[in-house]
Parts: sequence; structure tokens; C-alpha cells
Amino acid sequence: MRATLRHVLLSSLPALAACGNAPAERTPTWADAAPIFAGACNGCHGPTAPSTGGGYRFDFFDATPGVCGDAALALGANVVLAGSSALVAAQIAADVVPQDGATWPRMPPQPSPVLPSWETGTLERWAAQPVKGPPPAGNRPPDLTVTGYPSTAGDMLAFTAVLEDPDGDSAIGVIEANGLAYLMNRPGSFAVAFDSSAWPAGAQPVSAVLCDGWTSTSFQLGAVTVQH
Repeated sequence: MRATLRHVLLSSLPALAACGNAPAERTPTWADAAPIFAGACNGCHGPTAPSTGGGYRFDFFDATPGVCGDAALALGANVVLAGSSALVAAQIAADVVPQDGATWPRMPPQPSPVLPSWETGTLERWAAQPVKGPPPAGNRPPDLTVTGYPSTAGDMLAFTAVLEDPDGDSAIGVIEANGLAYLMNRPGSFAVAFDSSAWPAGAQPVSAVLCDGWTSTSFQLGAVTVQH
């Protein structure tokens, strides 16, 4: 069961100006900033953010229910940029530039290398006006691959689900059955298990909602017949 899409990550490029004038730089959007965060920040400010990034996830700009539907449950208490974009973005801009005579910026922390100047400039300009903007051209939703999916279940409904994004974006998801939710807070493989011992006998639909922060997609995984 797969839905597949790819996009090209765009870097921020200055627009050409008339001869003799300074170049006019366009305002970057999240499609420009996100690849920089992915390369330099999301090792700490991604799925492990509660323990490594103060609970701030920079792999999504907006993963609210309005964008991600029930998949937003997978973020838990993590903070993404849309919730406090101006405040957090201003701190990001300050962190990637040396402050108060320092020779090294606060972020990325050493021994990571300093960001290239074009990346720093992109983040600074994006932070001055932290907009989401449209998705990258050709962006497509995440994929879900399910293996070992049973036709019947007794006291336990169990199978393996692999959440992937063909564009390399971060992704979250939720698998739902009989009012219960199995949360997937990152791309990767999950050993999904539901305690079905108290479920009524008969066909039980199972569904999934996935999101990459740009759009959500839903799947019907198929009904499982509960037998006791």
C-alpha cells in the first residue's frame, strides 16, 4: 500500500538586478529553509527533540491537525515553528551567527562546521519573515509499506509498518483501529501492535494517516476479522 512522490529541494537564489544596483534578494520560504535545517539541525531538532533539542522540532514548519489531520497526534508535546514562528525564528537567526565578539556561532554546536554563508544568509532572511509558502514543486506525500498484515486477529493485532517519504522529508503518521492509535513520530520501521482481546468479534477496519508537513494522506489498510 503505497503513495509515492518526489520533489526537488530548492535553495534560495538572489534575483538579478539592473546593472549598477545591488541584487534584490527574494524572501525565502520554508521550502528554502527546510533543507538547511535537515542537513544541520534536525539531528537534534528532529524526532529526538524531547531529549536532544529542548522539545523543538525543526523538521516541520506546521504539523497541526489542520495540515496533518490525526497524524498530528504523533508530534506529542513537541513544538514546531508555526506555533511560535517569530520568536523561535529570531532565536535561530541569532544562533547561527557569532554574537558579542565570539568567533563561533552557538549553532550548529562544535565540532560541527559553521554553516556556509549562503545558508546562514538564507536562514537570516527567512527568520525575518518566517513564512511557510507553497510546497516544493512536485512534492508528494509519504509512503506506508505494511508487511505481515493479518486477515484475522485474536487477542493481538500485530504487523510491521514502514513509514517513508520519497522526497527525504521528515514524516509522521498514525495507524488507527477500534478507537486506538499507534503513533509514528518519524520515518522508519514500526512493530505495530494493538491489544484486541476486548474488541468485539467481527470485521474491524484499520486506517492510517500520514503527513510530511505539507499535506496529509489517508489509507484504508483493510478490515481484520477479530475472532475470540
